[in-house]
Amino acid sequence: MITKQQSKAAIYCRLSRDDGGDAESNSIGNQRSLLRKYAKDQGFYVYDEYIDDGISGTTFERVDFQRMIGDIEDGRVGTVICKDLSRFGRNNALVAFYTEIFFPDNDIRFICVNDGIDSAKGENEIMGFKSIINEYYARDISRKIRSSMRTIAEKGHFIGCHAPYGYRLDPDDRHHLLPDETTAPIVKEMFAWAAQGISCRQIGLRLSDRGILTPRAYVAHTLGKYQEFHNKEFPREWNNSCVTNILKNREYCGHMVSQKETTKSFKNKRTVYRPESEWVIVRNTHEPLVDEQTYDLVQSFIHVRKRPNAHHEENIFAGLLKCATCGYGLAYNSPCKGRKTAVYACNLYRQKSRIRSCTSHYISYNSLYDAVLMKSQKLAGFVTENEGDFETFYNQYLQDGAALTDRANQQELDKSRRRCSELDTIIKRLFEQNALGVVTDERFAVLSQEYETEQKSLRDKMEQLQSVLNRERDSLLNAGHFIRAIARYKEITELTPALLHELIEKICVHDAIGTGKARTQKVDIHWRFVGLLPEK
Repeated sequence: MITKQQSKAAIYCRLSRDDGGDAESNSIGNQRSLLRKYAKDQGFYVYDEYIDDGISGTTFERVDFQRMIGDIEDGRVGTVICKDLSRFGRNNALVAFYTEIFFPDNDIRFICVNDGIDSAKGENEIMGFKSIINEYYARDISRKIRSSMRTIAEKGHFIGCHAPYGYRLDPDDRHHLLPDETTAPIVKEMFAWAAQGISCRQIGLRLSDRGILTPRAYVAHTLGKYQEFHNKEFPREWNNSCVTNILKNREYCGHMVSQKETTKSFKNKRTVYRPESEWVIVRNTHEPLVDEQTYDLVQSFIHVRKRPNAHHEENIFAGLLKCATCGYGLAYNSPCKGRKTAVYACNLYRQKSRIRSCTSHYISYNSLYDAVLMKSQKLAGFVTENEGDFETFYNQYLQDGAALTDRANQQELDKSRRRCSELDTIIKRLFEQNALGVVTDERFAVLSQEYETEQKSLRDKMEQLQSVLNRERDSLLNAGHFIRAIARYKEITELTPALLHELIEKICVHDAIGTGKARTQKVDIHWRFVGLLPEK
């Protein structure tokens, strides 16, 4: 018999992509028709219908579900009717909480029409098993979707909702990116500014002053998407994070970068970022808007934390100076009374740590400036004189005899490959002779083991040789990058942030030796692409 309170029923419907092939039969329309008919036939008064369309059953943070819970707590509903238990949810722990604790505590009758579940008829032993199966189904669907998305990513296909700012989706293939004629020039200009040392804040101000729509506003205006997610009052107001996100995006180099984020689990949909080692990067999938060297140069600028100093003077060495002893950065100290020039000192020394300590590695701005300028001029002069003779530069400054080593390694690798191929043929023939009875099983076991051991050893050797060759060729390629970079500064008369970041990876300052006029101090410059070069 239905009590007065239980006669007020809540009809609950849910549908999402985790329903897979059942989506059509579980459509919201079908669920509503079935439940309305059931309520009418059984004499229930439908207080309200609660519908969550497009929300996974693994979470119970659903808008209409929570509205139904609120109405239950306020005493407006006495019965909850679903099509089946999977419509209610696919999280076994939370299904058990609501059906075994929350509903009984609030005197709620719970009915799943197709599963034959009705709490008014006593406990249903099969409900627990159904709940576990429903959760497993959601887990399996989630696993398949993750696997499918990773496979698509590994093919270099674009799988986002909309193209990155500066690109548009190819009308013939939505998984391929094409430069956007409107926004691609803006992205190129942003990288050009950043490569000159212009800060993200200043780039944002320039774009705002020109009245250029922000990426989200551009998507909203051109595609009609995400209208509620952009600043409608100030659609042309660029902030630091917006500029930084564009400048950090490696996709502008023409590579597809995917799988940067995931969810905690199939139950917890909170987004978490994967470490870079787990990203899927497929190179050369679309037209680049910026070259690799410019991109790397821009990264060296935007990763530097620039703190204002007391005199608001520009610290052109920011982010480049390291203590040669402890590896800490060197802190900038502005000129003050009694000291006309700025100086640098080891940050660990300044902390006066009792656990770890270092010496000051004190060096004046002027001394450092002169030392770096002199070494830069000397190297630029040498490269200019030998600009057409790459081999001379490589042999003198990098790895003498690398070309000979490269040839020797390549010959050894080719020899190993030939022998490995021969062993494949020998092992195949050995199998045939054993099958024909020419070679006994005992002899076959001994010989095959010897050949397979030799082949495994050869494969390990080939892998090592290939690794060495790759390193040598990378060194040669990097030397070429460095020559092209420094060739742009044939006559260096002054140091600028753009020049320093384009040519230098870091500057290591050693502790000084001696005092007064006898004081000497070594400064090591680690050049971009080629590292620390021998002093000549």
